[in-house]
Amino acid sequence: MPTSYWVIWAAERMEQSTLLLLLFPLAIAIIRWSLLPRSLRILAVGLACMAVFIAILTVHPLSGANEGLLWHAYTVVQTLFLGSVYYYLFQLRWQRLAVVASLASFLVFALLDWLWLERDQPVHAYTHTLQSTLLLSFGLLYFYQLARHMPAVRLENDPFFLVTSGIVMYFSGTVLLYVFVLPFIAATDALGQHIVSLLVSGVAALQYSLFALAFYRASRPSSLLLLHE
Repeated sequence: MPTSYWVIWAAERMEQSTLLLLLFPLAIAIIRWSLLPRSLRILAVGLACMAVFIAILTVHPLSGANEGLLWHAYTVVQTLFLGSVYYYLFQLRWQRLAVVASLASFLVFALLDWLWLERDQPVHAYTHTLQSTLLLSFGLLYFYQLARHMPAVRLENDPFFLVTSGIVMYFSGTVLLYVFVLPFIAATDALGQHIVSLLVSGVAALQYSLFALAFYRASRPSSLLLLHE
């Protein structure tokens, strides 16, 4: 069989298993709920909302316009919840105010992008670009904060370091695909679209694995948890 067949087959299987991959960290978060700090509880609620969006798209296939609207809403919800996590991780007042202002500005821009800038487009590249820029900025600022207040523990035991690592890896990789690759792939190029989908699913699986590990690590007492509370 041609290589393209196996690529399409693998991409379709990964797409179908996305919901299951997302449910894995969510299940750990539910089991460890009483031990999670507020920021990780917000992340868990966000994952639950994202699971609902993916379930709707998986169980009830929608028309092109409705599917585009649902994915756009998914991007907005994903950004708001992931960004809100950093409101509790940042220690300075101006940082928290910056998070609130940035998320509010993102919400307004996403609405304008849907109604005007990229109206009727299947992929809203502008919103994806702003989403990635915003969350990567939060992640890098958190890494800087962590470096300045480096506690005497191993970083792999820090759930917030794991969460931020997952966010940075996912959005630094997918922004290149969504913005610079996917818009230039023809609608009839099924192989190209499935290759992009396969790469995105692979990075998402890594991100969800780090989230699951973060929820598990958060159940253990650590001075790092006190740093963010």
